[in-house]
Amino acid sequence: MNGGTEERLRSALARLADTVQESPDAYQRARRQWRRRDLRRRALTAAIVLVMVVIACGVGIWALPGASPARHVIFDGDPRDPAQDRSIYPPGSP
Repeated sequence: MNGGTEERLRSALARLADTVQESPDAYQRARRQWRRRDLRRRALTAAIVLVMVVIACGVGIWALPGASPARHVIFDGDPRDPAQDRSIYPPGSP
């Protein structure tokens, strides 16, 4: 930019800045608004987490009565069959 263009831009921005009326409580209003938004965001996050926990507990309580104690999820062999004994303890240990 040459000197003339820069000077005209500086003068235009200075005139524009002179027309701006600052509010004495602008910072306080902006801070209150930010805090309100932050509180709303935190409350929404806590509500979503609470709903997810309630749903997870509800699904667990709903699925628990349908589980059979004879059916194993992790060990799928017959515990009475010695040929399928996959225990980590040697025979005779407690």
